[in-house]
Amino acid sequence: MKNIILKLGVLGITAAALVVGNSANALSIKDNNITLRMGSGHPPFITYVKEMSKFFAPKVVARVAKETKYKIKFKEHYAGTVVKVFDTLEGVQDGRLDIGGWCVCFDDDKAMALNLNYFIPFGEPDGNKTIKQFSRLVEKFPDIAKDLEGRYNQKLIGLSGFNNYGLLTAFNWDKFEDLKGHKILAAGPNLPWVKGGIPVRTTIPTAAQQLQTGVGEGIVLFPDTDYKLKLHEATKGGYYTITDFGAVVQIALTMNLKTRGKLPPEVVKIIDEVAKEFTTHSMASGMKDHDWGIQKLKEAGVIIKTIDPAAKKAWAEELKDWPNERAQAVKKKKGIDMPTIMRAYIQMQKDDGHKFPVDYVIK
Repeated sequence: MKNIILKLGVLGITAAALVVGNSANALSIKDNNITLRMGSGHPPFITYVKEMSKFFAPKVVARVAKETKYKIKFKEHYAGTVVKVFDTLEGVQDGRLDIGGWCVCFDDDKAMALNLNYFIPFGEPDGNKTIKQFSRLVEKFPDIAKDLEGRYNQKLIGLSGFNNYGLLTAFNWDKFEDLKGHKILAAGPNLPWVKGGIPVRTTIPTAAQQLQTGVGEGIVLFPDTDYKLKLHEATKGGYYTITDFGAVVQIALTMNLKTRGKLPPEVVKIIDEVAKEFTTHSMASGMKDHDWGIQKLKEAGVIIKTIDPAAKKAWAEELKDWPNERAQAVKKKKGIDMPTIMRAYIQMQKDDGHKFPVDYVIK
């Protein structure tokens, strides 16, 4: 995996060296020519990164050229060439990047409230719905993202996500009790989802080796990422269970506040408008990738299953107190009325037709 990331990021390495030397001057404006640095710690085969490069940047470039007197170009830095997955927030904060895309899952302290989707397991599995719901939620409760501007010198301009989490295993299972004694890999804020089995922390670069060596016997992840990382080879085929943990909105597209202040207002307006388009477009691409991943795993010999409703309910029962625990923790640490926000989000999903396997009580 390390070699894959290095290979995908090699085009950005030379430019990245220039950035590190003078991180405070990422933005460049000369005459009517604007240069912005944009990046992510993830490699370009990850859906939201692909959409940053292939959808967001070209559309901003085209609209700025057509609608203003300015010309804009992006210097793009992915796969850890300027920032890692764990410090993209800091990279935007300190100016190494003007715009960054990052998973809030890697910063569940600074971005604690934005991890909300992880606090409600077995939520809506359709990312096209969750992205709209979460966007409405952020508009209604802007406190969710208040720390970004108040403490970390950046503005949330767009959102994205991966797709519906499932479970790839080297062993067959049907009942929730069948997971007992098996080591299940998960990362960050979804590690507490692992009930029944033994939770083991993982990262994308280490997952394949952990599965190959028996450190893990399964992994909570997305089918397209499982396939792209060849994790199904590590599980020797195995089984992919569509558990419907939910399509989680966990990608933040943020912009350095000093950069925003220096740019012409008409350019900022275009960037913000395209970022909103990116939000829905990238999540739609993510759901297409989910279906593609299921098909590719099936073609590779992985047995595709759907979780038994009784197993889902039993699993959810083990997690029924988790949403309230997280709501209270965020409220205590961040001073945000997270219980009200989470109740509103759960109700949004119910109103749109989603049925949770258990009723989560948020006090």
